[in-house]
Amino acid sequence: MLKAIVCGGGTGGHIYPALAIAEQLRADGARVLYMGAGDSTEQKLAADAGFAFRGVECCGLHKRSPRLIADLLRNYRGSRQARRIISEYGPEIVIGTGGYAEAPVIKAAQGLGIPTVLHEQNAYPGLANRRLSRKAQAVCLTFAAAAPYFPHADRLHETGLPVRRQVLEADREAAWEYFEISPDEQGTPTLLITGGSLGAASLNRAAAEAYPALLAAGVRVIHLCGRKNYHEMKAAAPQHPRLILLPYLDEMQHALALADLAVGRAGASFSAETLCLGLPTVLIPYPYAANDYQRFNARAMAEGGASVVIEDDALNGDVLTRTVLELLNDPERLQAMGESAKAMARYDAARDIAAVAYGLI
Repeated sequence: MLKAIVCGGGTGGHIYPALAIAEQLRADGARVLYMGAGDSTEQKLAADAGFAFRGVECCGLHKRSPRLIADLLRNYRGSRQARRIISEYGPEIVIGTGGYAEAPVIKAAQGLGIPTVLHEQNAYPGLANRRLSRKAQAVCLTFAAAAPYFPHADRLHETGLPVRRQVLEADREAAWEYFEISPDEQGTPTLLITGGSLGAASLNRAAAEAYPALLAAGVRVIHLCGRKNYHEMKAAAPQHPRLILLPYLDEMQHALALADLAVGRAGASFSAETLCLGLPTVLIPYPYAANDYQRFNARAMAEGGASVVIEDDALNGDVLTRTVLELLNDPERLQAMGESAKAMARYDAARDIAAVAYGLI
């Protein structure tokens, strides 16, 4: 039986692609170990998906000492832990999807001479992947625009971003049942607003300002506002049957399947999921993302015709309302954006990444 290690974490943008790859490897008959930070989100999600998990010490790097020195020491200890775990497990391949939880594992595997594959989610690559790519046997890309940032052009593979099967198999009828939408309400246009598990303050403010106009226009609003903001948002939100306000949604496939239009940040996982479902999007890039990678992602989506982009400093309730209603009231444009999204989607990304790994083995 083939043995593989998948690693990556810190945020859902790194974890969900790793899980999608792990699911593909498992479906192909491989034995898969997930590695990441101990007592972390990736540990919980990996366990929920039925994968064995081993944690190591790791953290993101601060830019100044003495914190930087402490961070480097912690990651060094994590690499030593990872080296022991990998030596005991004996994998034929190690695949990383980015984030600080990837670095100690990939570095240890490379030190042991085990082939490594990296997946880069964004149009502008993260620091960990740029550094680790120097010794990686292959780098899989979501966007072709990321290619110039890697040193070995002959090791690059444009695969797209792997999306979880639950999302690929999302079904609107199941979503109606999940949200308890009655048959007479199933034709209501639905807007999904999401800022991820942590929420997005500027997006939450604009959404709250837009609620009255959107609801008055007959729109159903599903707003995932983030766990830390939920109680404050709930207390101030209007009580309306067409407003579904939630802190977060693990079963994200239902919200995506129900939506006619989605508003969110330009993270790679959210973008890839909407592309695969042919869901038009309004993207608000997070302006403080490392290397401004979300603006690169949003630009690629907009140039492909799948998205409209609003800059964060231009966002408010009026702008959001106007943009959303213009799109929802233009079915032909929405349909064209949906078709463009499908054209950009890579439905076999997990399978293609697994094929790259098998080729190295």
